[in-house]
Amino acid sequence: MDKKSLLYSLNFPDDLKDLSKFEYEQLAGEIREELIQIGQACGGHLASNLGVVELTLAIHSVFDSPIDKTVWDTSHQCYVHKMLTGRLDKMYSIRQNGGLSGFAKISESEHDMFGAGHASTALSAALGIAQARDIKKEKFSVISVIGDSTLSGGMAFEALNNIKYLKSNFVCILNDNNMAISRPVGNMADYMTRLRTSPVYGVLKNKFESVFDRIPRIGTPLKRRIEKAVERMRSIVLDFKVGVIFEEFGFKYLGPIDGHNISMVMAALKFAKNYDGPIMIHMITKKGKGHTPAEENPIKYHGVSPKKKVAVVETKPMKSYSEVLGEAVCELAEEDPSIVVVTPAMKEGSGLTKFADKFPDRFFDVGIAEEHAVTFCAGLAFQGIKPILSIYSTFLQRGFDQVIHDVCLQKLPVIFTLDRAGLVGEDGPTHHGVFDIAFLLMIPGLILLAPKDGQDLKTMVKWASKQSIATFVRFPKGTLCDRPVQLEDTAPNKAQILDKTGSDIVILSIGSMVWPAYKAAINLKTKGITCTIVDLQCLKPLDKETLLPLLEKASDCLVIEEGVSIGGVASYIRQSFMDLPMRWHELGIEDKFVTHGKLDYLRDTLGLSEKGIKKKIEDIFFDQQHRESNLNNLELVS
Repeated sequence: MDKKSLLYSLNFPDDLKDLSKFEYEQLAGEIREELIQIGQACGGHLASNLGVVELTLAIHSVFDSPIDKTVWDTSHQCYVHKMLTGRLDKMYSIRQNGGLSGFAKISESEHDMFGAGHASTALSAALGIAQARDIKKEKFSVISVIGDSTLSGGMAFEALNNIKYLKSNFVCILNDNNMAISRPVGNMADYMTRLRTSPVYGVLKNKFESVFDRIPRIGTPLKRRIEKAVERMRSIVLDFKVGVIFEEFGFKYLGPIDGHNISMVMAALKFAKNYDGPIMIHMITKKGKGHTPAEENPIKYHGVSPKKKVAVVETKPMKSYSEVLGEAVCELAEEDPSIVVVTPAMKEGSGLTKFADKFPDRFFDVGIAEEHAVTFCAGLAFQGIKPILSIYSTFLQRGFDQVIHDVCLQKLPVIFTLDRAGLVGEDGPTHHGVFDIAFLLMIPGLILLAPKDGQDLKTMVKWASKQSIATFVRFPKGTLCDRPVQLEDTAPNKAQILDKTGSDIVILSIGSMVWPAYKAAINLKTKGITCTIVDLQCLKPLDKETLLPLLEKASDCLVIEEGVSIGGVASYIRQSFMDLPMRWHELGIEDKFVTHGKLDYLRDTLGLSEKGIKKKIEDIFFDQQHRESNLNNLELVS
């Protein structure tokens, strides 16, 4: 972009306060052009950011960040916010190794008030900030930006239920684009649609427009014009009686208004800033605004991949694990009419579109409501239905209590397919699915499986449908690879021996780590280092019948897992075979949150790549030789 443009010539956010309406519109256009370029270069969340350009400009014009505190729900739509708060020159590093996070991050900037990556958190966090402000008798504004799909999450309703305790100013901006990643579902989504399209609110919209259309596009700074317009707007707002649900919770409701009309948005925020109490501003925006492909297909452009120039090569496109899951559940549903699929707003991401189209009466998208999803499945299972809950690993964290209390304690055969298990790359620590093994292993009454490829995934899902207790199938993000070796079929609850060349070192690997471990060990044969390589397949219960004879003969055992080490598979196996006189080694994720970056880069950094595994095996082998040499020397001396 031309460095003489407004985007690259203004001092943000201070200079925003002196712009005319025309300059705001020009700047909004420039920002959208830049967002599209960033999406092409870095990937990331495009459509949602295109939809909040005017809103973000208005927030930073009316409020004074970081004195005033803005909390973004999920925060994947804060790219414009980052541009306006000192990070414009770093935007092309977003989601890259060592670069900016794709979400709000407290440690990244004083303007990021609260880190987030999961939905329905902003109201609770912002309420806490506002109450703390009042306790300390401080003076600043607190703004919570939520989406219409946020309101499908139970946590948002818990926050709404506590609005009444706040007696001071609190601004909630409802960014209503009628979209999450998928279309919003449920009664609240239907209610929002009725609200958005009601003739009554059309009257209010027309009154607002009659006030703000008189503001000239060129001339006096828009902020100064807004000051006068708000006085005329105030009587409309206060006299206009509404009976919306948000007022029952304790908000003053304002809207719905056009979220792309910069004059309207600024005036609404100015009014809200001076309102003595909680106020809800309902803004109608368009996801993907200003980029025709994203406007026409906001689901596809919710998250985009960077554009790469590649040579045209005739290759067979590889399927993703999610696509294979979609095929597996369709095949299973054809055979078994009791199979249903449930997902918390992840139909497209989990590869379930074909299932939803083919079996609409057996598909349930419950919205961003993970706790409900788990217990809903428990109720289905209690009545003899076979529910498959397709959920991202990181989102199942929200349903932890329900897994224990409502499923496993009740001995109900719910099938959980955990997508994005392990590291996910550029989305970073809020989305890495590295905790599921640790928190599931501690729970009695479940089966935990980890496929190493698509063939395993299909087999495991089908096998899980025949079990009488809860069964979890965790699999990574990304595309499948071809099997490097032919294997005999093994039942999913049995460990699978991939190579039994050596007996001194036993390598136990899990899921996404199986083939890197296999390749690393096979390559070391040329150096005379031989190992027994095992794919655990079933992490709980352990196949002790297969493992015990192998471990009894070994002097060292290496456990490799793409999950946290504390409470992980390695510690579980050590505890299970604690009487064996052997040395235990592990490769896992140490006690820290893993940052964002390319998946290969992260695995290499953590030693979870083929290269890292190879080095670990070599270290064990040469340490083994060193011990044997010392032992021989001691025997000679004696």
